[in-house]
Amino acid sequence: MALLGPRQTGKTMLVLEAARASGRPYLYLDLESEQDRAKLAQAELYLADHVDKLVILDEVHRAPGLFPILRGLINRNRREGRRAGNYLLLGSAALDLLKQSGETLAGRIAYLELAPFTLQETRHLPPDTLWLRSGFTESMLAPSNARSLRWRQDFIRTYLERDIAQFCQRIAAETLRRFWGMLAHHQGFLLNTAQFARNLGVDAKTAASYLDLLVDLLLVRRLPPWHANLGKRLVKSPKVYVRDSGLVHVLLAIPDKETLLAHPVLGQSWEGFVVENLLNCAPEGVHGYFYRSSCGAEIDLLLCRPNDEL
Repeated sequence: MALLGPRQTGKTMLVLEAARASGRPYLYLDLESEQDRAKLAQAELYLADHVDKLVILDEVHRAPGLFPILRGLINRNRREGRRAGNYLLLGSAALDLLKQSGETLAGRIAYLELAPFTLQETRHLPPDTLWLRSGFTESMLAPSNARSLRWRQDFIRTYLERDIAQFCQRIAAETLRRFWGMLAHHQGFLLNTAQFARNLGVDAKTAASYLDLLVDLLLVRRLPPWHANLGKRLVKSPKVYVRDSGLVHVLLAIPDKETLLAHPVLGQSWEGFVVENLLNCAPEGVHGYFYRSSCGAEIDLLLCRPNDEL
């Protein structure tokens, strides 16, 4: 099982609580720790000594060479009757983890995504608090709006200066910070990659790669258009949202609710907040789209169930 989600959504805390509650022996390795990575210098031998435990590998994208080894160990476990519940992989980015695990663990792995908190999970808090501050725990529960704002500023700085460099060293942090801010200004609007490219002074292919990176890091959502009826003239570009409303607000320097209520992004911020809550609470297999015709008929969010019911 792979549990994916942005940093600070509580993946590690969740899985450790679940492991303790299960009463089953488990082994936890944080692959951002040099000490834990050193234990995997001979990974096959080390993990073979712990086949009777649930092995939790945190930030597993830091050790891409593990995936072929896991495949062999899983196959061995299956032959010995241990068909499931062997390995739990945690990752704060989808791109490398999905690519690597998809190539080597096909048919042996399932994926879950852990988003920041939703309204359904925070009913004891005023809804506007979650909308303003974000669903990240430290920001949501900060003692003041100022402390919440500072946490989100540090969160973005850490992503830009450390985390993103792990995946793409060719992007300057300040360039990506500007691009992220542009997306916040265009919250909920149709994607116009050419316009972003002109504003950044790069080509359209480069701007598209920036967007792909933020989508793969589970920080931005591309909401596709729904156009089952090909006989109609419908919009075919996706809409883009910064997935967490609190990050929208910090990218636009909005410190509190009063400032937000007077800001032009107000309506689009609320729309994105509602879209994320609905999609994160929707049953498995439900996909989200938007509908817009060339003459202006529009539905902000259209949910398609697995049986194609809309």
